[in-house]
Amino acid sequence: MYDMAVQGGKVYSDGDFVETNVYIKDGKIAKLTDEILSSVESVDAKGLFVLPGFIDPHVHMALDLGNATSCDDFESGSVAAAKGGVTTILDFLDPIAHEDDLIRAFEKRYKLALSSIIDFGFHATLSSFHGDVGKMVKQVKQLGMNSIKVFTTYSESGRMIETEHLEALLKNKIITMVHAEDDALVDAAWEDIATYESSRPLAAELSALDQLLKMEIKGKLYVVHVSSGSGVEKLSGNQNVFVESCPQYFYYDNRVFAFDNGSLYLLAPPFRAASEREKLKNNIGNIHTIGTDHCPFKRAEKTASDKASEIPKGVGSIAYSFLLMYNLYGDSIIDQMSSNVADIFGLKSKGRIQDGYDADLVLFDPEGKTVVKGSGICDYSIYDGLSLKGNIKSTLVRGRFVMKDGKVITAKGRYVRGE
Repeated sequence: MYDMAVQGGKVYSDGDFVETNVYIKDGKIAKLTDEILSSVESVDAKGLFVLPGFIDPHVHMALDLGNATSCDDFESGSVAAAKGGVTTILDFLDPIAHEDDLIRAFEKRYKLALSSIIDFGFHATLSSFHGDVGKMVKQVKQLGMNSIKVFTTYSESGRMIETEHLEALLKNKIITMVHAEDDALVDAAWEDIATYESSRPLAAELSALDQLLKMEIKGKLYVVHVSSGSGVEKLSGNQNVFVESCPQYFYYDNRVFAFDNGSLYLLAPPFRAASEREKLKNNIGNIHTIGTDHCPFKRAEKTASDKASEIPKGVGSIAYSFLLMYNLYGDSIIDQMSSNVADIFGLKSKGRIQDGYDADLVLFDPEGKTVVKGSGICDYSIYDGLSLKGNIKSTLVRGRFVMKDGKVITAKGRYVRGE
């Protein structure tokens, strides 16, 4: 007998929808069949899409910037994620400068993540690294991670990596995640909010990408939060290069910084010109993954100063990320938020509705409606009031509801190792 049967829905499997039933045993998908089989629990999915649980490869829960901390911790952020159909998140360890600090950073983040109600994994993160790159890569893999994030900017805070260490990373069999902006073209002390984009101009992104593409890549290069269509075009077609973008760059352009509440929209990299946004939207086929870069701050923190340099950068969208992208691209966005992420980061049991995979499922009503209100426990969202087609009814992680008919259910997420 099976533990659960999800019956009567249109199941997304192998890139298509099939009217079939999903049977779950011990947290795994045990069988896809038209047959009616015995199960302890039966879920009626008639009229709904049954989708693979979404994987967000880029979140920042409880990110401490010194002067502010992102308002969603792993508990509240995972609750917001569950409401949005996200069943696995990949967060970042605190930046370290030497491999000797890796285990301490991992244990610190792991302890915080134990409050998550969904599954979680991590990326290692380097600051101004001065250790042994080879030893670092080996230790990262031993801890179940296969990705290391670096920055080509933020020299003012000591996070920028030296070119020689970046080149060494790219020669290793690991995913090198890069926040790509040319530090020489960035003005971190910029004060005017209305013209904030000029402090981190498009030229800074494109220049950094040019430099990256000149380097030898033996592993994988994964460029996070590409903000422009020109950036996507520059990266497309390059072997061993993966491109990530975020929902916010598809919805807003740099005109929002001149709004009366323009400080609420500050993030890095910033929103681009409307023409770049349209070019980005037209290049969705050249983007491998959609991550949120979820990093919301309270309204009071975002409006505490009239100087852009003093305002924490980041926005939240994890509770609405799939709906935002679905409203633009429909079913075609599913893989970029599930199987593509799982494949790139080696999450072997995630991202698909197939026998043997974790029973991470989303019950989605394509004819429903959702109106955006807030983001996690944050007291505002840049999407507030937006009416979106579709409604996420329920979310399951490893065969257990974490959100059912809109109500969140207490659960315990697990650490997911990348292979």
